[in-house]
Amino acid sequence: MQAPVLRRAFAGGLLAALLSGPAARAHHGWSWAEDEQVTLTGTVREVYIGQPHPTLRVETPGDGLWLVELGNPRQTERSGFVEGSAKPGDRVTVLGNRSRQAGERRMKAVRLTLGERRYDIYPERIQGG
Repeated sequence: MQAPVLRRAFAGGLLAALLSGPAARAHHGWSWAEDEQVTLTGTVREVYIGQPHPTLRVETPGDGLWLVELGNPRQTERSGFVEGSAKPGDRVTVLGNRSRQAGERRMKAVRLTLGERRYDIYPERIQGG
């Protein structure tokens, strides 16, 4: 009696995953970000390492608090950026693509620099070396 219920639950979960897949991937793509890369320098206020992607909250002197999105957890880890690589109070320089939405303080990082350490999260996307 439990087998049909489990099969229906599995089938329903599989269908939901298939239907939501493109929408989830679109959220994590680059279409929301400008093509031109900019540099943001500030102080780390918060570090999150986890799903769906690690993030930093970076406070800048003239522009307030920014949300900096990194790659997916595995990609971010491959760059060398792991738990403990940054902590609140650290100075950081971020190279990345800011949001297309005017006034939104959000950026997709391609490179982070903390002190002398550089983390190339998307090396293939770095413009100008």
